[in-house]
Amino acid sequence: EPAVAWCDEPRIRHVIENLVQNAIKFSLPDGEVYVSARAGAHEVTVTVTDQGLGIMPADQQRVFEKFYRAPGSERVGGTGLGLPIAKLIVDLHGGRIWIESDGASGTTARFTVPSPPGFA
Repeated sequence: EPAVAWCDEPRIRHVIENLVQNAIKFSLPDGEVYVSARAGAHEVTVTVTDQGLGIMPADQQRVFEKFYRAPGSERVGGTGLGLPIAKLIVDLHGGRIWIESDGASGTTARFTVPSPPGFA
C-alpha cells in the first residue's frame, strides 16, 4: 500500500533531498544510504539512514539550530542552515523531525507529515 501524505510536494522534496545530501556528505566513500517511507495511522514517516560518523546524543537537537555545526562536521561543506530549514518546513506541515544516532556509527533522520483524511 502506498504512503500518501498531505503536503506541499516541492517543500517536502526539499526536506528529503537535504536529508539524503547530508547522509551522503557524512558517509564514508563505500557507505550506503537507505531511504524509506511508511504509512502510519494518521501520518507518513520518512526515514533516511546512513553509515557515517554519527551524531552525539547531546548534539541531536542542536543540529536543528541555525548555523550550528556538530563537532567533526568541519571537514565537509555546509552553512548549518539545511536542517533548520527542513525543520521549519516539517513544522509548518504539522509534522515532526528528529535524529537518532549512538554518536559513533551512522545516523537516522526521520520526519512525519500528516496523511489526508481517509488514508489512515
